Amino acid sequence: MTERTAVDLVEEWQTGAFLLLASALAGFVAASAVGRGVASSLGLPTFAGGAVLTFLVLSYLFYGR
Repeated sequence: MTERTAVDLVEEWQTGAFLLLASALAGFVAASAVGRGVASSLGLPTFAGGAVLTFLVLSYLFYGR
């Protein structure tokens, strides 16, 4: 088993935190855009969908398949 250093652990934690924050921000932006133009009842599903889609795209870009 490969020995992991503290620097590796911190880098992995920072990447994970970035993924979560960027996903939440993208979901908020998507919900805000849809909530203004369409019925506000689409806000929560749009937030969830935007956050999940952003998380999947960023995860694919960072980690590959």
